[in-house]
Amino acid sequence: MAIFTEAPYIAALKEEFLTNRCSSCFKSSRNKCSDCRIIVYCNDQCRINDQIYHKLECEYYKNKSEKLKFEETVIARMILRVITRLNLDGGQPSIDLCSNLPDRIHRRSWFDLVGHRDEIPYSDRHWNLWLTTINQVKLLVQDQFDNIDLLAIFGKILINRFRVAFHENPFNERICIGWAIYLTVSGFNHSCQPDLLQCSYDINMRLKFNDSNRTIPETTVEFNKLTVNYRHQNDFRLKNPSTYVPTRKQRRNFINFFFFNCHCIYCSNDLRNRYAESSTNRLCSQCGDFLVLEKNFNDSMNSILVCLGRNKCSQYDKIIDRINISSIDNAEETIKICEDKLSNIEQLLHPQSILLLQQREKVFFAYQKLLNENNLNENQRTNYINRAIQLGELLMKQYDIHLQQSSIYPKIFLTDLANLCDSVGKEDQAKQLYSKALHLWRQDYQDHIDYKDFYVKL
Repeated sequence: MAIFTEAPYIAALKEEFLTNRCSSCFKSSRNKCSDCRIIVYCNDQCRINDQIYHKLECEYYKNKSEKLKFEETVIARMILRVITRLNLDGGQPSIDLCSNLPDRIHRRSWFDLVGHRDEIPYSDRHWNLWLTTINQVKLLVQDQFDNIDLLAIFGKILINRFRVAFHENPFNERICIGWAIYLTVSGFNHSCQPDLLQCSYDINMRLKFNDSNRTIPETTVEFNKLTVNYRHQNDFRLKNPSTYVPTRKQRRNFINFFFFNCHCIYCSNDLRNRYAESSTNRLCSQCGDFLVLEKNFNDSMNSILVCLGRNKCSQYDKIIDRINISSIDNAEETIKICEDKLSNIEQLLHPQSILLLQQREKVFFAYQKLLNENNLNENQRTNYINRAIQLGELLMKQYDIHLQQSSIYPKIFLTDLANLCDSVGKEDQAKQLYSKALHLWRQDYQDHIDYKDFYVKL
């Protein structure tokens, strides 16, 4: 059950959903704006609620060719919506956007958001996106807002936005359909082991405590110390490395994008993280500890083996061996190449290595992609399913090790694995997985999504 809910200060659909999702509430719709014939609304009330924001967009979509209409402009449109909203309320909403949150807890305003305006010009990633966005703003409104610091607004949106994604059925993909700014929730820092979990099923942000025995703190100071997870770890299918487990690479990504480091219990101990991530099955001859596989930045074709000196080893900082080993990085590699690489990695890495987990994730997803193709004969399909199940069972063991104290567990992965078992007649195994997955789904979403397909399976 959600402990509190917050409505968005502003929200905007991604371009590809503008013609089939209501621009006010994000639900499926086909009722087009009578002027631009692009934006849709599910009813008159949603059209009225969104009309003041859509006014500027409407002129743009009316006058552009079909080819230009669907260039992704979601951040530019969010900037326009923020300016409109600021003109209405000055950054301090006139109504309380939070539900079930005691009055003693301070509600944040637009001006409480941090946008890292001064850091953006020194980040190529952010600056290039800014240049693209400001050009789109000019296309939308020409020079109407030349007297407004658009870079400051851009920074606040980029750093504080949350994905809006719906789960209408656990067996269907959850996809990001838009972005929203939630003023109070934006005050929470990220943690890989968060205090609060997202359990949203519509455009509103719904949060619950990881520990059901906890209650909302008595003071704003303590409330602001609560954490959330920015990565939607358990709500997306296996597509990328680092999907579920914190790594040093993920920490670097956070620094580069959000300009802050994660200091949760998983990330704060870098030495422990390095062992957990890439520990091998080879032992140091001096101290007997496991050697760790590291990238060789001087030679991309080779990796190096080192002892990190956890036991005050004399070989600390020395390269003990160089190994030619290739990880699975190219999504277009054939399944044979992926399997060959995985076989080499499995021979070197410790069975509980997070790096090994990530490589298995990639191969599991490669099989999932193959099984969605229509050019497989029955024998190939059966062999691929059985191999994917074998990988899935290995992944489950690793998740149970690395996530046993975590509130995040990949329930979509369990659902996919259950489907694979079901498809080859492994009914008992499938039912166990469906039951575990259903329990996780209901913990987060209760009765707000459709579980009938689960009940049929069970």
